[in-house]
Amino acid sequence: MKKHRRIAAALAAAMTLALTACGGAKLTGIALPQAPLELAVGGTAALQATFTYDGETPAEAPAVSYTSADEAVATVDETGTVTAVAAGETTVTAAVGELSATQTVVVNIPAESLAVEELSVHLSDGPVQAAVTVEPAELADQLIYKTGDAAIATVDDTGMVTPVKEGHTSLLILAPDGKRAKAMITVWSGPKELTLAADETEVTVGDTVALTAADETGAAVDAATLAWSSGDETIATVDETGTVTMAAAGEVTITAETAYEIAGSITLTGKEKPKPTPTPAPAATGNSGSSAPASSGSGGSSAAAPTEDAPEGWGTHGWFFVTTDTTAFDLQNQLRAAVGAPALTWDDSLASIAQSRCEDIAVDFSHNGVQTSGENIAVGYADAASVIAAWQGSAGHYANMISTNYTRGAIGHMYDGDGCHYWVAVFE
Repeated sequence: MKKHRRIAAALAAAMTLALTACGGAKLTGIALPQAPLELAVGGTAALQATFTYDGETPAEAPAVSYTSADEAVATVDETGTVTAVAAGETTVTAAVGELSATQTVVVNIPAESLAVEELSVHLSDGPVQAAVTVEPAELADQLIYKTGDAAIATVDDTGMVTPVKEGHTSLLILAPDGKRAKAMITVWSGPKELTLAADETEVTVGDTVALTAADETGAAVDAATLAWSSGDETIATVDETGTVTMAAAGEVTITAETAYEIAGSITLTGKEKPKPTPTPAPAATGNSGSSAPASSGSGGSSAAAPTEDAPEGWGTHGWFFVTTDTTAFDLQNQLRAAVGAPALTWDDSLASIAQSRCEDIAVDFSHNGVQTSGENIAVGYADAASVIAAWQGSAGHYANMISTNYTRGAIGHMYDGDGCHYWVAVFE
């Protein structure tokens, strides 16, 4: 009986020694971190056990035994290394003798990919779902959403973004394994659509037209808040208030755009000013029925041989001379130079048209037979200087002579046996 008591006492002494450090310090506690240990499937991590003693801490830590409550979720080996096996949650225990501590282990499925699209939200819109893609798909309901500035936009646990005020902020998405994705949120205001209008879409060259803008509800949009542009500034220009100035004939597209790139356009057509129909000038005085024409004084004119047969409808005109007058043409170019317009180039094919039109206006003094883009006609002026001066004194004729839309031209001059002078200037 005494022998059994001695054995029991020896065992008790051995257990006491197991919990006693060298030098007599006794182990009084063991602890593991309170925060869960999070791992992705296949991941590993070492448990961080800490110890407390009733005396000086020994140089060597005591031997610890480790166990996992569910090895289908995570295992732990003799060194305290935890290996994640499958998604789920378990508890691991570290024990020294009768002392022990536990820690929760959370095993997550790793995200293979995670992406989110940039988001543009109008301030008047309600919540908008963030466009997120994640693989594997079962992680979709485990994502965490945050915005960089909740004063601009907020996001809930399902990824619904709500605009708060105009501006920019970031949207951050976190997967359970720590993978993250980030995108920009833009909260904007103003028109969602932009429509441009004008009182008239056909505008005479030199005139202006004011454009107006309206949003998707039909409400007016302040033109000064828009950026205006012309598709072809050689045809029309537009200022910051939406006023268009037509510079030349042709079609042009005018565009307005908001600060958030909402744009609207309108097509305008530039048209030439109507050609004036001049009132016939008084016929020049002279010797009616003279057998030879009076001197034209044109200096640089060249005359064709007299034509015996007058054109049909001429009545008693009898015969005529047709000329081309370069002196009148030079005087016309001097007027252009005075206003900074480039000189017209003499064109022989246009000269033929001008001579033919001289014959026409002797029968029908009008622009009915016009063959060119621009034309001036006159009757009764005996020389180049007087006909140029007459055209200069008429706004419509003068506009033709100095127009920068024209680059070529010619002037024809005809006088007949009755002493009548006919002039035609043509422009292209």
